[in-house]
Amino acid sequence: MGQTERFIIFLVGAMLGIVLLVGGKSCGGEKQQQLRLVRSSLSMAPMMYDYGVMQKGFYGKYVLFEQVSEQPGGAKIRTLVTGGTRRYSPEGKELPEEHILIKETYAAGVALAEPGPVQAYAFAFADRIAIKLKPGRQAAEVTIPAGDTAAAWAGHEEVLLRLDAWRKLPGGAPWGKLEALVEELKDHPSVAAARLVRIDWQAEAELIKANSPK
Repeated sequence: MGQTERFIIFLVGAMLGIVLLVGGKSCGGEKQQQLRLVRSSLSMAPMMYDYGVMQKGFYGKYVLFEQVSEQPGGAKIRTLVTGGTRRYSPEGKELPEEHILIKETYAAGVALAEPGPVQAYAFAFADRIAIKLKPGRQAAEVTIPAGDTAAAWAGHEEVLLRLDAWRKLPGGAPWGKLEALVEELKDHPSVAAARLVRIDWQAEAELIKANSPK
């Protein structure tokens, strides 16, 4: 093999190496970007999904409110409010804390404790209420005594009432009256329907699983 042929083989090999290196970095960057997008799309702190999958109960200093009701047949529903995951603006500034409402269902005879097992969960945001307006009505017409007013909700036909002032009432947020507040809003003359914003925790847990290292 002559010097010219050896040089050509070396050159081709070097070019292939560069292509593979750049391609590898590009794929790694795309994967990292995908993980960042998945992370930002999640509604709750990662621990909450872990507890849901393991059927554990939420207990400890992060529980801001709780109450228990007993159902016919002996099953118990534990309703609690806890803080959500920390969120930051694109500039890195920490955003106001979110709050999560959790309903844990325990089968009859099961002790209400962290080990559970919890039979079923329901997760929702505790700091916002989705509202369907009656025809011809405006979001600004829906206000509550605490001072919060409904506003447009990007990408949705419903409007959103964020409970910012309600959560800062003297003595703290009256979490025990949250679901009653939703029911009261249903009687508002501008409101056709009102609901807490549900979190599909199982779908989000599957999203985490699909993007976790195998």
